[in-house]
Amino acid sequence: MKRLFIFAFILILSACRPVAATGTSIPATDTPVPSSTPEPTATHTATEVPPSATPTNAPFIVCSPLEDETFDSLPLILTKGIELPAHFGQDFGHPGLDFAYFQRGDRTSIQGIQIYAILPGTVALTLEDNYPYGYTIMVETPLEDLPEDLQTALLDAYLTVPEEVEYQYYCPDVPTPALTGEYSLYHLYAHMENPPDFDRGDPIACGQLLGTVGTTGWSSNPHLHLELRLGPSGLDIPTMAHYEGAITVEQISNYCLWRSSGYYQVVDPFDIFNSD
Repeated sequence: MKRLFIFAFILILSACRPVAATGTSIPATDTPVPSSTPEPTATHTATEVPPSATPTNAPFIVCSPLEDETFDSLPLILTKGIELPAHFGQDFGHPGLDFAYFQRGDRTSIQGIQIYAILPGTVALTLEDNYPYGYTIMVETPLEDLPEDLQTALLDAYLTVPEEVEYQYYCPDVPTPALTGEYSLYHLYAHMENPPDFDRGDPIACGQLLGTVGTTGWSSNPHLHLELRLGPSGLDIPTMAHYEGAITVEQISNYCLWRSSGYYQVVDPFDIFNSD
């Protein structure tokens, strides 16, 4: 009888071992945004080959970008999808996803709905209320922090960067990013209601509150513009803007680097949402 009791006790203990979570979701919401950038399909001269995928053992968690929305409900409030130009150097189309609604349950607008980080990382950039993004925060997530199969898929889709780009709009002295062979996924949240209360380098957790939905910048109604790009790690630009008079050459040059140089290439956020 004593042996039987000990055996039953061991079975109970083994059944109570914790299991690590590998995915989750939080809230989301949507609206339309201005036209945007490139993600080419043309043939270019190679200047750099993306590195091979780096294994990671950390649990992979993705979070919904909007309050009270799930990955299943996000497509229902998608008001504008990704439209890319044919070549690097252009700024036509729309490089992200717009989420918005005008009536949802007791809510009559998406204005003021909370915005959450979809992945952990560090703050790479915050923007003032200029064209086209308005109040914005950008978070950098190292590629090596993503699952190996997702790293491989993103790198396989990364197009060769041209040695020279013919910009088809005003782009003076576009800087070249530091090419260390390391890549990151950058997620940008635009048209926020208020200035982001973060500094560059601040750590960000998945699902962390970043701000609220607004209609700043080049926006006709409240919405979240969510833009993802894969590019060289360590993006070092303090600001960027375009298409208005009271901005600097530095802001314009940095905008062209981000939007049209080919170094930072658009990724569909749904590819990340559906990866877990």
